[in-house]
Amino acid sequence: MKGRSNTVEKLPIVFLHGIFGKPGNWDECAHYLAPRWRVLVPQMPLFDLPAAQATVEGIGATVRDRLEAEGIGRAIIGGNSLGGHIALHLAFREPARVAALVLTGSSGLFERGFERVPRRPSREWLTARVREVFYDGRHVTEAMVDEVTAVIRNRASALQLLRIAKSTKQHSLRGELHRVRCPVLLVWGANDQITPPAVAREFQNLLPQAELQFIDRCGHVPMIEHPQRFCVLLEQFLERINPILQKQSPIGDQPK
Repeated sequence: MKGRSNTVEKLPIVFLHGIFGKPGNWDECAHYLAPRWRVLVPQMPLFDLPAAQATVEGIGATVRDRLEAEGIGRAIIGGNSLGGHIALHLAFREPARVAALVLTGSSGLFERGFERVPRRPSREWLTARVREVFYDGRHVTEAMVDEVTAVIRNRASALQLLRIAKSTKQHSLRGELHRVRCPVLLVWGANDQITPPAVAREFQNLLPQAELQFIDRCGHVPMIEHPQRFCVLLEQFLERINPILQKQSPIGDQPK
């Protein structure tokens, strides 16, 4: 995939993955944008955090620290699932740091997780749960199921998963979304079973400057199932808001 615009090449873009995700989920988008923008896709240390920090607040602090370590002042923050929740949290807590948001399958209003997990879930059961993330089952790999299995069957990581899931449910954003004043692009899978289309529409209604784009035949992770369509929508969004971003993002705030 090749881009078309150099208009906002100096503005960093940060992509955040979900709870079972990893930086590689954003590879296609990072490769697409890299010629024109500085792109950062951090590994969020979800399962390495102390128990007391396994919260939206604690995870947000690790992302903020990483941005500071990279010398990033103001940036566009994108996030999938839990990553979108963290991006919104940063927009509330540090609005000067967030120039725009790109949310896809974000938690914060509603997200269906692993409900009623068997005491010793079989591989077949776990494969079926992973399959629900995608519209097209061809994206489900043995390696992907192995990674989920390792988390669920390890007592320490399973407990950490429960802590984070509990925090996301307690940290509802419904009453705070009106505070987000930056431009927001919502890119949603029309067939998302984890955060259904109704959730996307509620985000659009509650966020003052949000636009919503659906991708057909797509589940919870559009940047994996339809990376080219996702990136085209993202680039079009950036081109439209570029004049605003340039005014709000002094060169002095950016890495040298």
